[in-house]
Amino acid sequence: MNTAQPELDAATRQRLAEEVERLVAQGTDRREARQIVWLDYLDELKPFQVAPANSAPALEEDKAEPPVEPKAEVPNTRPRQFWSASAEPQFTDEWLRKNRKELAKVKQMMMMRISK
Repeated sequence: MNTAQPELDAATRQRLAEEVERLVAQGTDRREARQIVWLDYLDELKPFQVAPANSAPALEEDKAEPPVEPKAEVPNTRPRQFWSASAEPQFTDEWLRKNRKELAKVKQMMMMRISK
């Protein structure tokens, strides 16, 4: 991996080293972990990198392919479905009992917090 490495500040080096150690602790080979962390770091930098304004390859690309027209969005022709009570799940007695039991647990926990 002979890519040009940008100069890193101490905080960034520390953060990357911690990520490598975390991956090694999870069982990843150290060399592979370093590569993974470095590639992730480069991916994080991509949105912040600005291409030079007088870039020759960019001009050649513009001449090679004509600009592509954006496709017009096709309106959704599927009929809109409104809420229907019949489509909702039925509340059975068993479901209600279970729900009340869980609600009682939550209330008990809240009362314990308030009383402290």
